[in-house]
Amino acid sequence: MMSSEIADRQFTIEYYLERSRRDALPLALGFLQGRNEQNRPIPGPFSHFVRRGRGTALEQYLLLHAIASGETEGFDVRLGAATWARAIGGYFDPETGVIEAAALHAVSRNWGFLKEIGLVETERVGRKVRARLLADDGSGEAYRHIGAGMKGKKLNGHGYLKLPYTYWRQGWHEKLSLPAKAMLLIALYQGDGFSLPYNKLSEWYGISAATGQRGLRELREGGLLHRERHRRRDPESPVGFADVYHYQLLPPFGPRGEASAAKPKLWRGPAQATQKARRAKGKRISKKKGRS
Repeated sequence: MMSSEIADRQFTIEYYLERSRRDALPLALGFLQGRNEQNRPIPGPFSHFVRRGRGTALEQYLLLHAIASGETEGFDVRLGAATWARAIGGYFDPETGVIEAAALHAVSRNWGFLKEIGLVETERVGRKVRARLLADDGSGEAYRHIGAGMKGKKLNGHGYLKLPYTYWRQGWHEKLSLPAKAMLLIALYQGDGFSLPYNKLSEWYGISAATGQRGLRELREGGLLHRERHRRRDPESPVGFADVYHYQLLPPFGPRGEASAAKPKLWRGPAQATQKARRAKGKRISKKKGRS
């Protein structure tokens, strides 16, 4: 059998994304962040993926969500373990298509983890597993379609984010680390020009400052995030001001088209920043030529 005749990871993902009949995955804010009794932000179920390093479980959940939430009813998917193993990057023999046992075991462990944090429920149907979505906030309640009975961008007073299918189609699911994926999801909920204090990441999202810094740096180095430093007045600072970083997602994930409430008045934006960098580079080249 030729390896080109076998449905590999990318082919498998593309095939099932087509079934959803959409171009983006909607996720309620409750997946990233909840509220306590005092109406203060607390980490949502997503924090468990990052804290426990469950990268393949995240991929399994996101793909399940993309397929199942596209259904008109039921919000469930019935697939065999081998199909899921290919979709999340489990090793298979390129000549025979046979999945290794460890990859099949990982799929089973991921279902157990997703059930534990209240995002899915499963049952075996013959040789397949029927996985049904539950509410994005990990409450264990039945899943409700994010667009049910709503117009605009609010559902029961809570926002949602959209993960474009280009995440899979352009291979970002393989290129990005778990910290970068975490910060991408958080950034997808923010408006253009948002700020994100590192010291609040743990309180708001259950992610350490170090993890957030690594993720944001990776997004910037990958050309997915624009960063600007802006100064704001700070009466508690010894010098009376503080420098704050602001961000905006770049294609294919941004810009969002909505300004963040934190967007600075002197926001330059990616285009102006690129022009400034080119001018600075041109000056450096001119100086070098002048010395030669």
